[in-house]
Amino acid sequence: MILMIDYYRETRDFWLTDLEAYLKTPALVRIDVNVPVVKGRISENSLRLLIYANVIEVLSEYAGLVVVAHQGRPGGRDFLSLKQHWAVLRKHLPLSVDIEYVPYEKCFRAETRKRIKELKKGEVLLFDNIRMNPEETKFDAEKSMFISFFKGVIRTCINDGMPVWHRRHTSVMSLPYIAPTFIGFRSTYELKVLNDVLREKSENCCILMGGAKFEKASLVLKIAKKMKVLTGGIPGQLIALAKGYDLGKRNNAFLKRKMKLDQFETAKALSKLDVLHPVDFVVSENGEVSTVKIEDMRESNGIIMDIGEETLDKYVSILSGIPIRLRAGPLGVYEQGFLNGVELTKRILGHGLIFIGGDTSQEAFNTNLERKITSTGGALLISGGSFLHGLAGNNYPCLDEILKQKRAPA
Repeated sequence: MILMIDYYRETRDFWLTDLEAYLKTPALVRIDVNVPVVKGRISENSLRLLIYANVIEVLSEYAGLVVVAHQGRPGGRDFLSLKQHWAVLRKHLPLSVDIEYVPYEKCFRAETRKRIKELKKGEVLLFDNIRMNPEETKFDAEKSMFISFFKGVIRTCINDGMPVWHRRHTSVMSLPYIAPTFIGFRSTYELKVLNDVLREKSENCCILMGGAKFEKASLVLKIAKKMKVLTGGIPGQLIALAKGYDLGKRNNAFLKRKMKLDQFETAKALSKLDVLHPVDFVVSENGEVSTVKIEDMRESNGIIMDIGEETLDKYVSILSGIPIRLRAGPLGVYEQGFLNGVELTKRILGHGLIFIGGDTSQEAFNTNLERKITSTGGALLISGGSFLHGLAGNNYPCLDEILKQKRAPA
């Protein structure tokens, strides 16, 4: 496959390799604890929260920390403060780590700046949802309030937010403008996995795309030209629809209501490539569950809940013969007990199985697959769209900013 810039090797000078030497108090850390939300409550059983609690615990031994993260997008049902996240992190962290939640209205005040200056090792300030900051999606280094607030106070920055690296957002782009900046532990690990995949031959790689959205459609088009692509979830339904299959009135209407025109256009383009879609579906109608072949879906009034068993067997047959097997997005509504995607995962366990993204890793975490995947040589990654961004051969703007630094300061 064609490589983008070799970020894994180019950024080596900016890895955290000596915490005692590199971390200076106060340190600013960008993480990603964006997790699923149901009826206003976050998923407390979250892999991301557990991972970053461990990261915070390690870093706080060597410096007082200001931690910045986001949840959801403005206007969305999952756009919440980080108070619930703070409560979960508090449960995961030892009592020796003093973590304090700072609501957004207090984040950028003079008294908070004074509090940051006084931080000691083991003390952590968790700033509220950074997407409440109107400049977050409008990075401007010369006019940034974020930069002016932290510059001169923060002595070290750590970018450990790989899931948002594909976005030119202020909280990741501005770090090198504030203080010497390093790449965090988790992000370095996931960057290494991406690098390994990019260095593999195309015929040795296959990606299974699922999930409940198709926002990365243009990336999938690029990826499909590099490796074999299988689909399930919403992507699988869209590809099937683009190939002329009638999925029944309810499913057709759902897709047309939820998807944008450009997503249908990308699905049409993908349908002309060697991209596979499910050949049967598990559907639910009036409380009854059945499996319906794709050619019979036109007669069904059931809602698609999962891939069918024939698709499961077909996909396992393909994936079991490929060294690098990427999974991006759930294949069914696993929260309601539709677990063919889980069964598929069990059958292709082993070295080379890579789970991508928050929703995918959450599926593994909630169905007790996490340890089975990692214990048998697989990888469980929290970066999703960002990983696909790199897999498609695109650059990471925030890493380009870090690379402008001459070398890691001693």
